[in-house]
Amino acid sequence: MLQKALLKSIEDGDSLTGYESEIREELAKNPKSVVILDDDPTGTQTVYGVPVITEWTEEILENELLLSPVFFILTNSRSLQVDEADALGELLGERLQKLADKHQKKLIVISRSDSTLRGHYPNEVNALAKGMGLEGATQILAPSFFEGGRYTFDDVHYVKEGNSFIPAAETPFAKDNTFGYRASNLKDWIVEKSEGKVTQEHITSISVKALRNTSLKEIRNTIEAPNSSHIVVNATCYSDLQVMALAILKSNTTVVLRTAASFVNAISGISIKSCLSKSDILKNPSPNGALIIVGSYVPKTTAQLAHIKEHGDANFLELEVTNIFDIGVFCKELVVLVEKIDDYLSKGEDVVLYTSRKVLKGSTKSESLEIVNRVSNALISIVKKLWVSPKYILAKGGITSSDVATKGLNVRKAKVLGQVLKGVPVWQLGQEAKFPNMPYIVFPGNVGDDMALHELVSVLK
Repeated sequence: MLQKALLKSIEDGDSLTGYESEIREELAKNPKSVVILDDDPTGTQTVYGVPVITEWTEEILENELLLSPVFFILTNSRSLQVDEADALGELLGERLQKLADKHQKKLIVISRSDSTLRGHYPNEVNALAKGMGLEGATQILAPSFFEGGRYTFDDVHYVKEGNSFIPAAETPFAKDNTFGYRASNLKDWIVEKSEGKVTQEHITSISVKALRNTSLKEIRNTIEAPNSSHIVVNATCYSDLQVMALAILKSNTTVVLRTAASFVNAISGISIKSCLSKSDILKNPSPNGALIIVGSYVPKTTAQLAHIKEHGDANFLELEVTNIFDIGVFCKELVVLVEKIDDYLSKGEDVVLYTSRKVLKGSTKSESLEIVNRVSNALISIVKKLWVSPKYILAKGGITSSDVATKGLNVRKAKVLGQVLKGVPVWQLGQEAKFPNMPYIVFPGNVGDDMALHELVSVLK
């Protein structure tokens, strides 16, 4: 019964009028800078024409704040240990608020994280609020991400798989070694993740029905109510998020936002655009082959890897991760892989470099995250040693794509061109990168069906 109600809500939402023009008018009338702190590069999966920076000195932040009304800061905080993520959130909050005060700018700062609820929460959001001097501000949680089939309805967060809507806690994402959880109801999830420090009586939710049938003033009143420390946003279409965004923009209350990628479009007034074509991405195509790097371990990625291995014609090279504890063997393996990749690329042949599929677990969440980072460092090492510039690089997985970009390719700034598939962004790398102007495709681990990776690579042949 609930699934039918959710499906009807989605279908009804398709016919609703959007509020992009009203949001743009509000942003123009009361100029604000929208800054997105992205805990991995996948948050750019709905926007286009927007810059991404990977460094955050005051000079760099000030320059971007003055140049760009909307920009991303790639923090990659999901790969950090808890104390490091907290320190970074507080530091960025302090710097951004200092610069906003200096230039008399109003900020909307979004902590963008995973639409399947993995990440440092609530600690890094609390740290960001502390840095900005907003420790008592209401926190808004809006994880809906329609391009990836994530919907929040009756306070429950769902992941669409085929024709079914699965409560998030019943998906493999909830079994994450570091960021796992038990609750699909977002009120319960906040209580769970806060370890009971936030209680149900301080959490409010705004229903889809309210967003579609009550006045903007009533939504504002809910946001400004003094008795709620956290607000859960239900949404099954962009109109729902846009109503919420407009109410926030018109509100007299400053809020702190934890959202998925779709909300970025909503509050920035960025309309949805059709996917990029091959000619949009490969404007000056190289004769060299492409490099596809698969680091994500989620079951969806493993299924996509299996499909492209069966149907694709690339050269498949495996990085055996069980060797990470034997440094001598591991280093020799990396040298051999670099030589093979350069050779294939120079011949115009595509390469799929993938980590072996056995998931290594630590005895604690911290140790599991450390293992993930050691594997990612191996992939970085391979990319840094390459001589041949690929036609494009596609990186599969959030931590993988961030580390390959910032540490392997030395990306300091990039421009989001758009999406090649729904939820799969393409960047144009800056001049300082190892391979300047090369297209870089960020393919989230949790996006697409089993055939998506193979179809994408085939389109760009």
